[in-house]
Amino acid sequence: KIEKAMNLFELLHQVLAGTYSRSVLSSIERRFELPSTISAVVSSSYQIGNLTVMALVSYLGSKVNRPRFLAAGSLLLFIGYILVVLPQFLGDLYVFADLSTTSTSNHSQTFTFAEITPHSTSCEMEEEKANSNMYIFIIVGMMVCGIGGAPTQPLGLSYVDDHASEHNSALYIGIITTITLVGPALGYLMGSFCLKIWVDFGRVDLDSITIDPKHQSWVGAWWLGFIVCIVVIAIASFPLWFFPKHLEKPEEKTKEDTKPEVTKLKKKMFYLQSQVNTFLPIFNETYSINIIRLLKEKTFEYYICVLVIFTSIGFKIAGLGTFVVKYLEVAFGKSASQSSFLIGAINLPFLIIGTLLGSVIIKRWKLQKLGMVRLCICGFVLSFACMIPSFFIGCDTIAHAGLTVPYPTSAETEIADGVESTCNSMCHCDQNTYIPVCGPANITYLSPCHAGCTDTSSESGKNEYTSCSCLGANGTSQSVTIGRCFVSNCEESVWGVIVSKSLSNFFSGMCITAIMILKMRTVLPQDKSFGIGIGLLVYRVLAAIPGPIAFGALIDSSCLFWSQNPCSNRSYCTVYDNHKYRRGFIGLVLIAQIASIVAAIVLHSLVVKEQGKYTFKQEH
Repeated sequence: KIEKAMNLFELLHQVLAGTYSRSVLSSIERRFELPSTISAVVSSSYQIGNLTVMALVSYLGSKVNRPRFLAAGSLLLFIGYILVVLPQFLGDLYVFADLSTTSTSNHSQTFTFAEITPHSTSCEMEEEKANSNMYIFIIVGMMVCGIGGAPTQPLGLSYVDDHASEHNSALYIGIITTITLVGPALGYLMGSFCLKIWVDFGRVDLDSITIDPKHQSWVGAWWLGFIVCIVVIAIASFPLWFFPKHLEKPEEKTKEDTKPEVTKLKKKMFYLQSQVNTFLPIFNETYSINIIRLLKEKTFEYYICVLVIFTSIGFKIAGLGTFVVKYLEVAFGKSASQSSFLIGAINLPFLIIGTLLGSVIIKRWKLQKLGMVRLCICGFVLSFACMIPSFFIGCDTIAHAGLTVPYPTSAETEIADGVESTCNSMCHCDQNTYIPVCGPANITYLSPCHAGCTDTSSESGKNEYTSCSCLGANGTSQSVTIGRCFVSNCEESVWGVIVSKSLSNFFSGMCITAIMILKMRTVLPQDKSFGIGIGLLVYRVLAAIPGPIAFGALIDSSCLFWSQNPCSNRSYCTVYDNHKYRRGFIGLVLIAQIASIVAAIVLHSLVVKEQGKYTFKQEH
């Protein structure tokens, strides 16, 4: 019981840390000025590390000391999380773009854009520290964590399934799966708390921070949750070093098993087998033998269908989990903290409830293979239907002069290529920096320079930019204010997406336990751990790793304006086409759901065909 509790605690910790890293990913992206494709690689690095050893762990799981195997993995997790937080302490302080309190020598002066650039330090300093490639520490650290976390899942599920009755197994696996879903909820909630705190708290005077969490330059304390994970893993892993290799397990005893001579013989056989596993080479079988046996099984077609379902749903979850916080930030103007809270407190609980309900349905009505497949089809179809409204709910892109609307001074009715216009061509504006200002008619300009402003005035410590040539008629007598005109033009619409996604999660959750059981029921008992391991291997190769990268590339394709730091030469997106972003992001989710529905229907036809043959043989 102690070992099971420690394993569950270990599992809970790993999924908590995994989803916490996703909840703070947009802040990491902003802190290190990364495009979404690179931040997707950061997110996938855990799975890449996991992939490198998953097949080996699945094969060796029953041949080594399991508690110490887990303890060694926990040690790697401890080291990995330390690597993840190193950039925060080795790098320079975060420098953000805010002109609202920039001091000026007088209330009216002519300036060039270079004079209001937010980077107060030299390029040499930033190149060496803050804007260097320190995010690579995070990638390497997450890969080490992926290697350390590999032993947990493939050994746990098969153990429960082997030591429970056929129908109780559904409930127990449902409980374990629910625990793995509670972890993500806690991870997002922890991210919501940490992202409200300034990234460099304790190193700077917080009173000098003039922006709030909704500001486009805000970066929360992304590293703080990883410190919590370091402490938790140190506490959880310590007892595992002292566990024995084998514990007594409850078994259903038959009359024959109760005979003293049989019990004595079993103990002797067990001892001899342990000695053989100790002294013979550890690879006393080969992968090829297990794979060939798996290919020859009559249920191999079922196994392939289940893998397609498992992979397509995993692809969807990998993409959504990685970028859903950023999606709510971009599409509805929510802060990273608010977005993480909505996902952790509202969205994921529906998934947890759905998973528990699906487990209860399987146990209560004692669903067999056909019943579980039908449950999956119903759940997938309802989940797909509930997700469709999210494809249409969204806000328009904030009006940006030269990007989404023409300059007011332009005679053209369509947007010209580039963000430069005749009204600001003499200003020689930096075309790679985004410091938005708001002008008349709620039009946002990329910078005071792009608004054609030549003077600045300061009142009550706040800067305004005047004598602007790009504001339209009488523009030179008007001024622009610091910041975007508004964060979102339909912020309340986010609740429609939250409701849609929560219901979709609920119906998807009803299928999770059934998928897990079908994956184990479609292979021979001796190949159960190997089959689960191969399934996880395929999931990582086709879903967990390419999923975030595909979503990230699609998100980058919807970018309207790329900013570039003049010191690091690293580009990152600051303005997105909201409609293109939404259609691509939600559209890819719907495509993955369609693939799972098709695979479930094919699996249903195979099971019905098999049961028809079985009934025909019985009648004869």
